[in-house]
Amino acid sequence: MSSGKKQEEILCFDLAYLLFADEEQLPCLHFLLNDKKELMHDNQLIKVAEFVQNKNIQLVISILKDKLPVAVLDKAHIAIELSQQEKLFRIENGLRF
Repeated sequence: MSSGKKQEEILCFDLAYLLFADEEQLPCLHFLLNDKKELMHDNQLIKVAEFVQNKNIQLVISILKDKLPVAVLDKAHIAIELSQQEKLFRIENGLRF
């Protein structure tokens, strides 16, 4: 398991690359997919949410809802929310529907 600090560094590197690519006019997608961000401190999650919103970057983080600070959750654009009743691939009892 990585620490929250390590997760912050990884995310900052990814964001810095997108900014660098824009500055150098390199084609790139403004889309990041990250995991294990529940290890990050709430203040860091809030700051990164504000940053990506201002830079038009789409950041997808798989994280439990109760691990997100309310300030991030209030501003989030939630495309899909999964639960025990609402499953992505409708996987039940090991069968795919």
